[in-house]
Amino acid sequence: MKKLILTLIFSILSFGYIAADDHVISYGMEGYQCNVAEGKDMDDVVKFAEKSLNPYADEYWPAPYSAFIMTPFLRSEEIDFDFAWVGFTNNHKELGTIQDSWFSEAATKTSEQWSKLSDCASQGYYTAIEARTPSVPFVEGETTYFAVYSCSFKEGKSVKDLAESDKAWNEYNDKRGFTGGVWRWVPGPGTSNSFEGDFFLNVSYNSWEELGEYIDDAFWEKTPRPESILNCDKPRVYAANNVRNRPFEVSE
Repeated sequence: MKKLILTLIFSILSFGYIAADDHVISYGMEGYQCNVAEGKDMDDVVKFAEKSLNPYADEYWPAPYSAFIMTPFLRSEEIDFDFAWVGFTNNHKELGTIQDSWFSEAATKTSEQWSKLSDCASQGYYTAIEARTPSVPFVEGETTYFAVYSCSFKEGKSVKDLAESDKAWNEYNDKRGFTGGVWRWVPGPGTSNSFEGDFFLNVSYNSWEELGEYIDDAFWEKTPRPESILNCDKPRVYAANNVRNRPFEVSE
């Protein structure tokens, strides 16, 4: 219960930060952790998104929705699922309208296909807060790479320190010629109450070379790095296939 209260407080404070800074953007986000059904493979999952979900969504979903299929690549034995699905809308109200549509009669055939294809042990909502906009846009059908960290504030640091910290880190990434984006995923309804951090940090890379360059730069301290206000664990890195990309107006 204490952790749940802290999460709710952090979410409220995060929205306050958004309102105070016109350049900070937020999204409604949902996330699943799934295994592929027996006799199926990841090609079947991607084909479902392209051939079944997207045509249905284009016709029936009342709001734009973009999604990635995340396949674990750099990970430990702690990652015990075949893939994750993350989807984004302008806000949670729009995400709710899409969820309502998914339970409609029109969605029956598509949802039955999904159920036969996958077994998803978890589903949760998050608030995704953009700290850095990628300079290379996502393209439907193409793959990027997501590093996901579990993070918490260092002692004495809090949400009010984020704006200054983001500015310093964006200047550092500009010097490196970094092309990816940075987001904070704040856990909401349906997420695990055992999560010990304040949020997940998602950093996108446009190639494995770009990720490797960052690791070398950080290890050898080639580019002076600003002080971090966060304690973050080692990241898990996923190949993220952008299976649906529908532009929408972002919330500011």
